[in-house]
Amino acid sequence: MFFDLVDPNKNIIVAFSGGGDSSALLHFCYELNLSKLLYGNLSAIHINHSLHQDSDQWEEHCKIFCEERNIPFQSHGVNINVKKSGLESAARNARYKIFQDTLQSHDQLLMAHHADDVAETILFRLFRGTGIDGLQGPMKKRTLGEGLLLRPWLSYTKSDLTQYLSDNNIKFISDNTNFEDNQDRNFIRNEVLKIASNRWPQASMQIQQTASLVSKHKKAHDFLLVQQFGEHIRGPKLHRKFLLELEEDACVEVIRYWIKINNVAMPNKKIIGEILKAFIYSSPSARTKVNWSRVDNDQKSAFLTFCDGDLILNKK
Repeated sequence: MFFDLVDPNKNIIVAFSGGGDSSALLHFCYELNLSKLLYGNLSAIHINHSLHQDSDQWEEHCKIFCEERNIPFQSHGVNINVKKSGLESAARNARYKIFQDTLQSHDQLLMAHHADDVAETILFRLFRGTGIDGLQGPMKKRTLGEGLLLRPWLSYTKSDLTQYLSDNNIKFISDNTNFEDNQDRNFIRNEVLKIASNRWPQASMQIQQTASLVSKHKKAHDFLLVQQFGEHIRGPKLHRKFLLELEEDACVEVIRYWIKINNVAMPNKKIIGEILKAFIYSSPSARTKVNWSRVDNDQKSAFLTFCDGDLILNKK
């Protein structure tokens, strides 16, 4: 199953925090390398966010872990700007920027996300209110910079990884802040999923499988949308006359997809309602405008205006 996703002939870089999940993944790759099943280079990359008093000790642990196994190791320090977005989002953006800049052509960056991570993310999004896009969970494979980002363990649970760590006597870092329930994700992980798993032992796997199904259906949905309406939804302009010919639900789907492929923040249900009211149900003018943004600033804010019969998508 691992090699269904990961190409053994290309370089593998493991995103290595030193925690249990990434330690299990790096050790697994190390064992494959010892068995001469990997033909590209194996290495590890660590990001020191300097957000915890033990951050430097964690970096040192990762360095020693790799030295003991003769795994090439690189570490990068980052400065987190929390003014523009939340702490978690800012740290993630800083990490991925380094990953993107580091990856060279045909490099594979492996991340140790598993089924419990998917379940946690899906529940978090559900409780905040999310659309179909938010129910897809993290992708198994996507491009990042010049390389690929791969998540080969989405079909395994946290308990599977814990068992692997125990069986192989692997030392790893424990971050005590992960057990503090003041953070929403921690509460879902430590309380909600724990209760659900006590009742339904396969809860995380079932949620992960649902997310995977949603992703497949969404891919087919987008393909069919392009097949039917592709000529109308290219670039930053969208003809109002074309939208007026559509049923409301189809109109909403076209507008959402058009915004999505322009790589800006997706508007929520309330904003979509404002867009319909301003541009579809009313007679828009050059002064008509609808703004939106994401709280975490993970994607660019945007606004719609109107000119010469077209809705114009503007990035902030």
